[in-house]
Amino acid sequence: MMSFAEWNTPAGPGVTSAPVLERIVAILNAVKEAGSNPSITQLADLTGMPKSTVSRLVAELVEHRYLERTDDGVTLGLRLFELGARAGLPRRLLTAAAPVIRELVELTGERVGLWVYQGTDMISIAAVAGRLPMLPTRAGMRSPALKTASGKAYLAFCADSAVVDRATAPLIDGAADQFREELSQVRATVIATDRGVAYPGILAVATPVISADRVVLGAISLAGPSGAMDPEQVAPLVRAAGVALTRRLTAA
Repeated sequence: MMSFAEWNTPAGPGVTSAPVLERIVAILNAVKEAGSNPSITQLADLTGMPKSTVSRLVAELVEHRYLERTDDGVTLGLRLFELGARAGLPRRLLTAAAPVIRELVELTGERVGLWVYQGTDMISIAAVAGRLPMLPTRAGMRSPALKTASGKAYLAFCADSAVVDRATAPLIDGAADQFREELSQVRATVIATDRGVAYPGILAVATPVISADRVVLGAISLAGPSGAMDPEQVAPLVRAAGVALTRRLTAA
């Protein structure tokens, strides 16, 4: 299969070719405006492109989840909805999360953090210190998703298997199986826990932040001294905070 770069290369002297980005946009717009699930032939008619070109581009877009195949044609894929959900994500999350974070800190006295996923790390976009002043609260701090409660909360609800595969690539054999089993438990309880793996002596409990269309946007976490915080006691409060944040995002 040709790459996007190859498709964007002129076929030869005297042959003109529209930039591949224009072709992709034309196909996506045609799928959106079709009102049903158009076939390759219909897309070729709608865009004015050769059927072979449309077929190649659609195959690549399907591979990257920007389009999905159906029994009678193609439709917009999950990746587009994920990108839409993430547009302006940090600002929207911060605005919606401020009162939720404040309430959770008041209820527990512990450190509360708001995280988003990037690469294979969780990045802090907000944090309020509780009785753990030794932990940094600056925005932008990174923690490996594999080792953190927030990372496990995010990965457990991530619909993109490629993201999960990339994050878990360092794990081998039994460790990988054990981690995926832990993600299954997180999905069942909607709570992830880190018992001192990321930071010795510190217990962290996290829950995912889910958009109205069921896309995971990030995670909200609570961290405290492992010997003084009961995960079973704080888990319902953390879970409720995640639900409250999801509702605020939906209403925004």
